[in-house]
Amino acid sequence: MKRLLCALGVVAMAAVGSKASATPSTTFWTPATTYVQPFLIPHLTYDTYFGERGAYPILTGLTMGLLPFEKLQLEIGFDLQYPGYLGSAALLLNAKLGVPDGAFGAWQPGISAGIYNAGFKNHVTTQHVLHGEVGKTLPVGIVTVGGYYGLDEKALIDENGNPSRAGFMGSYVTPDWTVNLPGLNKMNAFADIQTGKSFLGAVGAGLGFYFTPAIDLLAGPVFFLNDKVQPGGQSWMWSMQIDVDFDIFKKGAPAAPPDAPAAPVTK
Repeated sequence: MKRLLCALGVVAMAAVGSKASATPSTTFWTPATTYVQPFLIPHLTYDTYFGERGAYPILTGLTMGLLPFEKLQLEIGFDLQYPGYLGSAALLLNAKLGVPDGAFGAWQPGISAGIYNAGFKNHVTTQHVLHGEVGKTLPVGIVTVGGYYGLDEKALIDENGNPSRAGFMGSYVTPDWTVNLPGLNKMNAFADIQTGKSFLGAVGAGLGFYFTPAIDLLAGPVFFLNDKVQPGGQSWMWSMQIDVDFDIFKKGAPAAPPDAPAAPVTK
């Protein structure tokens, strides 16, 4: 049985969704984090979203930092999404520029801005979502707020075809819970939100399991704000996300990301 996935204007099978989302550094569902991938440290992602009646294509991606500066950082990356897309429609690009939290003083929050879901197939993967956020590490955790705007008004739409391409983003990540058990270094919890009536509108929450400081599994549900534009009419899906940082340019132990999840982020 087929249904119209209006958020992208394409037909999706009930068993496989047709969302197109790139994964820059993220919290869980959203890029609502000021974290930027460190210089020349590749970050691999393997993200899944699935439910009883529908699912999204599996996303596999690579993101890496490109600037060798402490106070100004840049990451770029790409994702491939299969099954469900062929050729250029399977490729999505992302980039983000940021100033780290505390770079110019303890008072200064982290600031970042970028683009994700930048693709090549009109109104399917050409969402070109611009985003900006401000975040601060507090004794109770990391709080980030920001917003987004999609450049293609025909790609981010509600079930009636009306544009829904702008909204709020926010996230919260707890301080790390040090475990130091064999095979489990630490844990944390997180939640994020992205408003809007397109397929991007959702609330996510879950737990992060860090097997090493550079290898983690993020797991939890994502609740959609408009199930009419989701594969199979799903009101929520379960997400499992694997992230791996590795330093191929110098010898030694794997690079350790900061307390914030690296691509927990993220789609």
